Amino acid sequence: MRGRPVRDVAYMGNVLLGLDIGTSSVKAGVFTPDGRLLGLGRSGYVIRQPHPGWAECDPGEWWHGTRAALRQACAAAGIEPGDVQAVGLSVLFPCVMLLDRRLRPLSPALLYCDQRSAPQAAAIAAVLPATEFAARTGNVLTPGTSAVTSLAWLRDNCPGEYRAAAHVAWTNTWLLARLTGTVAVDPSMVALSGLAEKQDPWHWSEPLCRRFGIAGDKLPPIRGAAEVAGTITVVAARATGLRPGTPVVTGCGDVPAAALGGGVTTSDTALYVAGSTDCVCVPLARPARPGSWVNCAHIEAGRWLAIGTATSSGVSVEWFCRTFLGHRRGSAARLDEMRRLAAAAPAGANGVLFLPYLQGERTPIWDADATGAFTGITVRTTPADLARAVFEGTACSLRHILADTRRVLGRTPGVLLATGGGTANGLWNQIKADVLQRPLQILGFQETGVLGAALLAGVGSGLFTPSGAAGIAARRQTRHAVVPDAGKGGLYDRLFARYVATYPAMRTVVAGLRQVPSSGNRRRGGRSKGSGVPRATGRGAARGRR
Repeated sequence: MRGRPVRDVAYMGNVLLGLDIGTSSVKAGVFTPDGRLLGLGRSGYVIRQPHPGWAECDPGEWWHGTRAALRQACAAAGIEPGDVQAVGLSVLFPCVMLLDRRLRPLSPALLYCDQRSAPQAAAIAAVLPATEFAARTGNVLTPGTSAVTSLAWLRDNCPGEYRAAAHVAWTNTWLLARLTGTVAVDPSMVALSGLAEKQDPWHWSEPLCRRFGIAGDKLPPIRGAAEVAGTITVVAARATGLRPGTPVVTGCGDVPAAALGGGVTTSDTALYVAGSTDCVCVPLARPARPGSWVNCAHIEAGRWLAIGTATSSGVSVEWFCRTFLGHRRGSAARLDEMRRLAAAAPAGANGVLFLPYLQGERTPIWDADATGAFTGITVRTTPADLARAVFEGTACSLRHILADTRRVLGRTPGVLLATGGGTANGLWNQIKADVLQRPLQILGFQETGVLGAALLAGVGSGLFTPSGAAGIAARRQTRHAVVPDAGKGGLYDRLFARYVATYPAMRTVVAGLRQVPSSGNRRRGGRSKGSGVPRATGRGAARGRR
């Protein structure tokens, strides 16, 4: 008999909802308090790139995706949205926008990979040199990744909207506003904003706000990731089916949430999240030395995550499929064809090397102007060689991050756990293990961000402590090892050495190409009226935790 699943009475009114807003989709997961998945939903959306170097999203797409994914998850679980006990959030970050007094967006959301604020980053460096910026904030000054640069771009290029804005919002700020009518942000966002001192992501820095010309009174209150920020409003209840008064915690960035959902708690283990952007994170007791890794506040006060990021790993695969295999209908068919091609080429791709710097690059080179490239192409190069080169090049970018761990962290984690959509690709997993020449431990439950968000909801509801949440996640996880082929070690050592050497050798040429006008395209960064940093226009001091 077909129809809706029978509702599980044992869990009615005693389930946790995790919402995960990623770079390409919104996911919703319904869990029991002991971490068992009852139902999962997903709704995709498209990032807009109206000009070279730009990456933005209409926040309305997130709301549409949230409602659709929630309906799917509850249907799969055989429950009603009103049975949810508490809601937690995991969101892409950094990502900023402006809201009016009625909590409506005045601007698109500018993503972490958006490069339009390069002039503003240069202006900030003029008033606070890059080395001092890193020493004070704990992170490298980078367009997009340092949220202050995107805020400065909105101030300079959308002055009317900036003046009218009542709130600066991050992704979780905006979703909280829609669900609860309150605004807040968590320390993981604050730590990457460039507007807080390194050791204190629980307070906005009034001196930094003044120095960079950001209105402190527009910044949201700072609350803990597992702290209840508000409850579901009547309006949100009508839109989602969630029960009015259901508590919603502040939530955090998707990487801290994934670390929680993966049960990663010590620096002996690194979590590798294979997505549109690749991230490697390691828990620490204190911030790492500023440099090639990002210092992100973790879920518990006083705990940190060091995050190494390859900006365009999954994006590179999507780009190859779209550009070279667009004749095939459907993204799944294109990816299957790419895997088939890559499997037909030998290790080393017959000398073809791919640099996956399609949106600049972060760890470890931190060059917003880096560009992608194929090298080693000859008249004998085949589509199979190109496909394999993309998989190998992105694996080299992962090795480049991990090669930096000893210098930055003082040690190399002994275990590398892997999660995220990219781990569904068995050939890619094997290439990564071969390039790394170390086992890749693939987690059995891949939706670690959704689980982490749900566990935050459980902590906020008083069901368990943060350490208890990590224990639940660890007990729920199984893993299987992808073992490297030792016979390919020498070949991939040579390929990696070539990979590391190639971009420094190309940098001058790439810089020269950027000066050549391209018909029909605006220059990277688009319009940018101001390069100076005016004084803050807000009323009074920056606000901290409430």
